[in-house]
Amino acid sequence: MKFLKDNILFIAVILLVLWLYFLLKPTYLPRIGKQFDTSQYKKIVEIHDTTYKTLYVNTYKKGNDIPFYIIDSVQIPVHDTLYVLNDYMRIKVYSDTIKKDSNIFVVNDTISQNRIIARGFKANLTEKTIITREYYASKPTNTLYWGIRGSYSPLNGLEVLSPSLMLGVKNKALIGFSVDINKNYNIGYSGSLYFKIGKK
Repeated sequence: MKFLKDNILFIAVILLVLWLYFLLKPTYLPRIGKQFDTSQYKKIVEIHDTTYKTLYVNTYKKGNDIPFYIIDSVQIPVHDTLYVLNDYMRIKVYSDTIKKDSNIFVVNDTISQNRIIARGFKANLTEKTIITREYYASKPTNTLYWGIRGSYSPLNGLEVLSPSLMLGVKNKALIGFSVDINKNYNIGYSGSLYFKIGKK
């Protein structure tokens, strides 16, 4: 009890500082609606990732479904009727491959009796997707801290209790101001100044 009576002011100041800290501690997120508010941050890196997806297409169409039109008629004297008939009745397959970038197109035509019997189409398509990732860090700002500082010695116990304010000047310096309350309840004032000399 004697300790409480001798240090009641110090304990009251500590409790007041803690109560104010948890009462006023901000809980909001820097967002505008559902959109992240980048005005409070600076972009530190932007990364582009490219992904590839392969699609396979394989279709088949009957010759009767393929439209055609005649562009010319050439009259050639027939000298070998058997050869002409054999050539007319043959079933021929024409295959053509077209490459464009990473894409491959294959057209297969089956032809007989001067018409297309069937047509097959195959495609190997590569879809490219670019994903952009942006990373942001907080902009250097003036930040105000407040808390409490104490001085204790085993011989005299708690000697000084100092409610303090600390101003961080855009990550370059710290400026502090304290109200010092000693054991006899005398009040004094102190200040501090720290400069940034490096970082890890």
